[in-house]
Amino acid sequence: MNRQARPRLTAAVTDGTGAAVIAWTQQEVTAGGYTAGTDHLYAARLDQRGWTSLGGILNEDVRHNASRLQAQVGPDGQPWLGWAEDAGIAHVDSTLLSHWDGHAWSPTAKYALRRNLSDAGKFSAFAVQQNGAPFIVWTNIYYPGALGAVLQVGDRAEPSWSFSPPLNVSLKRHAFFPAAAAGNMATRYAAWMEGDVAHSDLWVAEQRPGGAWTRLGGALNVHPGTYAASPVMKLTREGRPVVAWLEDSGGRDQVFVKRWNGHRWVALGQALNVEPGTLAFRPALALDGQGNPVVTWAEQLGQEPERVYVRRWTGEKWTVLGGRALNTVAKHRAYQPSVTVDGSGHAVVVWCEDARVFVKRF
Repeated sequence: MNRQARPRLTAAVTDGTGAAVIAWTQQEVTAGGYTAGTDHLYAARLDQRGWTSLGGILNEDVRHNASRLQAQVGPDGQPWLGWAEDAGIAHVDSTLLSHWDGHAWSPTAKYALRRNLSDAGKFSAFAVQQNGAPFIVWTNIYYPGALGAVLQVGDRAEPSWSFSPPLNVSLKRHAFFPAAAAGNMATRYAAWMEGDVAHSDLWVAEQRPGGAWTRLGGALNVHPGTYAASPVMKLTREGRPVVAWLEDSGGRDQVFVKRWNGHRWVALGQALNVEPGTLAFRPALALDGQGNPVVTWAEQLGQEPERVYVRRWTGEKWTVLGGRALNTVAKHRAYQPSVTVDGSGHAVVVWCEDARVFVKRF
């Protein structure tokens, strides 16, 4: 990356060859841009030969900021990226998806969701189904009869999108922070928070082919009705969801993980935070070949710089990979981490630090 450009967001997946694919945004000066700096999106693949750039700037409009970055892998083993773009002076204008076909990224117009997003929330997620079609899970602020934002699932219906009825447990409560996953046999999953932010519950719902969306068990929170945020979700090879999220515990945000065993949600250990008294930020999740999770996040103590950690579940306990924070320089702020597990079973972690993006393989 350009060492003069400050990184903002990261995402990571493993493609069908077992190589890690990394995406990130970095703020750069853009001629004709609407703001002093524009967040541009890039991607690269890491294999045994080293790094290979996957195209140049991926923004649909290089004058617009790329935000809400996410990555998935399709049934062909190729990566997909999802992001939003805005001019930096108004509401988000477009929710965009693009698919790498081995040579180039698909035109963003093919799956673009364009509408006046004054009537939509700024939360969205996507996943790619076994038939190669993506679906979107997003929040809609203005829905008839709802007192708050609702969560809806969108399917592409040319030339636009069609949306499901709300998944909310109650239309009297706000839905936000969605996550999405696509399983085998055309099964789909959505996760979301519902409540008033300070008093929220985390839910997961499943949709089998031709069926309605049904919730899996009760709320996942360790303490239902408390502050919770930022869920991320992956599926095991058997199609069972694993979810990581932030939740207030004792006045500090901590990372928790649960797995669906087919009947109920099972906690995988206790809170993952490494240092006592720290606040955690932005968990990211990947699963290894045995379905065991690898989780990375940033945590901060007081006014000290944020530190990035990564833990791996052994099947019995959590271990800190590397034995310490990943920051290359202790006084540097490390933030926005992502993780994937490559084809050799190694955890690959990417994070922002100072004016660079770092990648470490365990």
